[in-house]
Amino acid sequence: MIDETDAAGLLTGMVTISRTFRKAGQRSRERSLAGTKYGFLRCLIDSDARLGELANQLVVSAPVASRAVEALEAEELVERRPDPSDARAILISITDHGRAAVAEGNSHIIRKFATALDDWSPEEAERAIRLLSVLNERLADVLQPSETSADAETSATPDTTPIN
Repeated sequence: MIDETDAAGLLTGMVTISRTFRKAGQRSRERSLAGTKYGFLRCLIDSDARLGELANQLVVSAPVASRAVEALEAEELVERRPDPSDARAILISITDHGRAAVAEGNSHIIRKFATALDDWSPEEAERAIRLLSVLNERLADVLQPSETSADAETSATPDTTPIN
């Protein structure tokens, strides 16, 4: 188990990365696709989703999700349609224009990442990907409703998978 000093160091590093991405998005030529809106489009690439599902995936509030979808809809990057499995619900779908915008944004972002990390070996990249994946999975627990400490102790099953 890591101590609070290491946990604080990790948190500080993640905040720094978040700020770096925010600044890069603000400076980007594709400013309209920075941040939340870009994240929503990425989530919709593989399948349509309800607004609440998108908010959960991107860890944003319902009002933030609603404003982002409205902005994307105004730019004709997404559209709303009835959910065929529940006539009361609405699905958000990415448009062809939205797919093209994501592809263009991906290309630009990926090139910048590759340039910034050009001294990394493939093994270092794979390790970072694994660590980020585990970190995202573990931190998802932070967003869950808290359990009583007794329930948490009895239901917690530590993951002993090595991160090598």
